[in-house]
Amino acid sequence: MKYLSLMLPMYPLFCVMFFIFLYSQPCASSFKNLSCNSDDLRALEAFSNGLDSRIDGWKFHDAPAANCCSWPGVRCALFSVFSSPSSINSTNPSLRVVGLDLGSKELKGLLLNSVSGLDQLSFLNLSHNSLRGTVPPELFHLRRLEVLDLNSNDFTGDLGQGISNLTSLSYLDVSFNQFTGFIPDSFHGLQRLESFSAESNSLEGRLPNSLSSCSMLRLLNLRNNSLDGNIDLNFTSLVHLVVLNLGSNHFSGHIPKSLSSCRALEVLNFGMNNLHGTIPISFRNLQALSLLSVTNSRLSNISVGLQTLQECQNLTVLALTKNFYGEELPNNGIQGFHSLQALAIDVCALTGSIPSWLANIKELSFLDLSWNHLTGGIPLCFGSLDSLFYLDLSNNSLTGEIPMSLTKLKTLNSDSLSNNGSSSYDIPYFYWKNPPRTLRYKQYKNLPPTVDLSNNMMDGTIWKEIGNLRLLQVLDLSNNNFTGSIPDELSGLRNLETLDLSFNGLSGTIPVSLVNLTFLSSFDVAHNHLQGQIPKGGQFSTFSSSSFEGNPGLCGEFFLVCNPTSKPPKEEENDIEESNFVLEGLPLALGFISGLLLIVILVILPLLKQG
Repeated sequence: MKYLSLMLPMYPLFCVMFFIFLYSQPCASSFKNLSCNSDDLRALEAFSNGLDSRIDGWKFHDAPAANCCSWPGVRCALFSVFSSPSSINSTNPSLRVVGLDLGSKELKGLLLNSVSGLDQLSFLNLSHNSLRGTVPPELFHLRRLEVLDLNSNDFTGDLGQGISNLTSLSYLDVSFNQFTGFIPDSFHGLQRLESFSAESNSLEGRLPNSLSSCSMLRLLNLRNNSLDGNIDLNFTSLVHLVVLNLGSNHFSGHIPKSLSSCRALEVLNFGMNNLHGTIPISFRNLQALSLLSVTNSRLSNISVGLQTLQECQNLTVLALTKNFYGEELPNNGIQGFHSLQALAIDVCALTGSIPSWLANIKELSFLDLSWNHLTGGIPLCFGSLDSLFYLDLSNNSLTGEIPMSLTKLKTLNSDSLSNNGSSSYDIPYFYWKNPPRTLRYKQYKNLPPTVDLSNNMMDGTIWKEIGNLRLLQVLDLSNNNFTGSIPDELSGLRNLETLDLSFNGLSGTIPVSLVNLTFLSSFDVAHNHLQGQIPKGGQFSTFSSSSFEGNPGLCGEFFLVCNPTSKPPKEEENDIEESNFVLEGLPLALGFISGLLLIVILVILPLLKQG
C-alpha cells in the first residue's frame, strides 16, 4: 500500500528575518576598542559552562577585555549609556549582545538559566544541536526576543505559560524535540507573531483559542503530535495565514468553513487525522491555494469535492488518499485542473473507470489511482500528458492492452526530466509495498520515474516501443495476463532500476541484452512460461532464485545446469519419439528373425544334407 502524505516544513520566513536582523544592527566593527558588556560576558560564560564542550572561538581567558562581539555566532549592537558626573551630562557607547546564531554547531548539554542575563537579546537560534533537558523559565523573561529557534534538539518538558511574556516575538520554532503536555493558551499578547512551528513533538490536547488572536500569523505548523478535538480556531481573524499544517494528529469533526476567509492560504495539510464530512464548497475562494492534503480521513462526496477544487486556479498538489470509500470516480462535471501537477486518489476503493478529464490536466506529472476498483481500459489520451513521469494504476481491475500512446510519453522519452518550477515546500512521499519497505522522498518530483500497472487483468503483449522510455526507472507489469515474449528492446531502458514481469503468461527466453541494464537492482520474471538459459553477468549475478521460479523451462545458475552440447528442447523431444519407435518395433524384429532361423533349421538344412 502506498499513499501520498504532505509534511510541510517551516516557511522560509526565518531566513528573511535573520537577514533583516543582521543588517539592521549598528556596525560594531567601527568600535574595535570597545569590549562587550561585562554582564553579557558573564552570561555567555555561564551558558558555555552548561555545555559538554567549549564553543570554538569563544575565548574567555581574555576577559575582561575580550571582545565577545567578534566571536562566532555572537551579534552585538551599539547602545548609548547616559551618565551625569557632577554637573556635566555625558553619553558613553556600549556594545551589547543582541543575537546568538548557534544553529548546527554540534552543541551538547543543558540550556542554563544564565541565558536570561543577555537582557538585550532579540535573536536566539540554537537549532539542529543536541541540547537536552527542560527550557529554563528564565528564557521567557527576554522580552526583547523577536526570533526564538530551538528546533531539532532533545528538549523535554512542557512549553510553559511564560511564552505570554515574549510580546515582541515574531518567529517561534520548537519543532523536532520531545516536548509534552498542552500547548499553553498564552498567545493573546503575541500580536507580532508571524510564524509558530511545534512539529514532531508529543504535544496533546486541543488547539489553544488564543492562537486566533495572532492576527499577523502567516505560518502555523503543528504537524505530527497528538493534538485532538475540533479544528475550531477563528480563521476569519487569521487573514494573513499562508501555511497551515495540522497533519498527523487526532483532530476530528469537519473541515472548518471559515478557512475560506484565508485568501492568502497557499498550503493546507489536514492529512492523517479523523476528519469527516465534505470539502467545503467555499474552498473555491482559495485562489492562492497551491497544496492541499486531506489524506487518511473519512471525507465523502468526491464529485462535489473535485468540482469545488478545480476552481482553485493555483492548485498544484492534491492528495485525497484514503477517503470517499466505495464511491464512484466521476466522469462528468469535471473539466480539469488548470495548474495541477500531482494528483493522488489512491486506496479509496473507488468504482467506475479512469475518467477522460484527466487528459485535460496538461501540467500533470504525477498520478496515483492505485488500490481502487476501477474497471475498463487505460485511456489512449494519457500519451498526450507531456509532463507525466509517474503513473501508478496498480491494484485495480483494469483490462485491455497497454495503450501504445504510453510508449510515447514525452517526459520519459526525453534526455532529462522537465521541471515545471519547484515548490517552496517539502512534500515527502511515503511509499509502501509488499514485502514491506518504506522509501522517503523529499518531494514528489524526487520520486523515480515509474509506470506501475501491476495487479490488474490486462492482456496483450509488451510493446517493444516501451524500450523508448529512456528515463524510466521502475516498470511493474506483474500479476496480469500479458503473453508473448520479453522484448529485446527493453535493454534500451538504461536507467531502469526495477523490472517486474512476474505472474503473467510470457514465453520465450530472457533477452541476453538485459545484462546491459547496469542500474537494475530488482528483477522478477517468476511464474511465467519462459525457457532457455538465464543470462549471465552484469546485475543478473545479484538476483536470487525467487526471481526466476515457476518457469520449468529455464536453466542456469539457479536451476538445472544448462548442457552446452545438448540439443534444443524440440530436437530432444524428437529423439525421444524416435527411441520410442525403435523400442516398440524391437519385439516384431526379433520374431521375424526367430522365424527365419526356424525355417533354415527345419527345411533348408535337411535339403542340404540330402544333396
